[in-house]
Amino acid sequence: MPYRLKFDKEKCIGCYACHIACLDAHHSVGEIVPSFRAFQKVTDLSGTFEKTVCPGCIHCGKCEHVCPQHAIYREKTTGFILVDQDLCNGCRSCEAVCPLQVIHFNEAGKMEKCDGCVERIKAGREPACVRTCYPGAITWEKVDG
Repeated sequence: MPYRLKFDKEKCIGCYACHIACLDAHHSVGEIVPSFRAFQKVTDLSGTFEKTVCPGCIHCGKCEHVCPQHAIYREKTTGFILVDQDLCNGCRSCEAVCPLQVIHFNEAGKMEKCDGCVERIKAGREPACVRTCYPGAITWEKVDG
């Protein structure tokens, strides 16, 4: 069954718990790598309050549609958008269309992004960022086909 991740910047308090959970779920201790989450400063309408929010990929599929190498695809079981780095040529077409600007490129010039913790989901667990987000800014839901 497909899933969808949602991010509510109004609920996000900028605690970075999702960032740490993402790093912990995908990387070894001491490994120096970027998180699959991105940081953005937002200001309220009055311009007096600013906070840093940490949106992640919502797996909208816009990057999938522009990839000339077909390196980006929708995983059948979860519905999350994944990347086959062997096929990625680093053209950055995906980066230009990402509405949340959460796509990164590794040292080899290959695209990296949130995988929705697809392996955790297949094991019956929720994504690390969802599990850790105590204000409820990151949620997930099952969606119809």
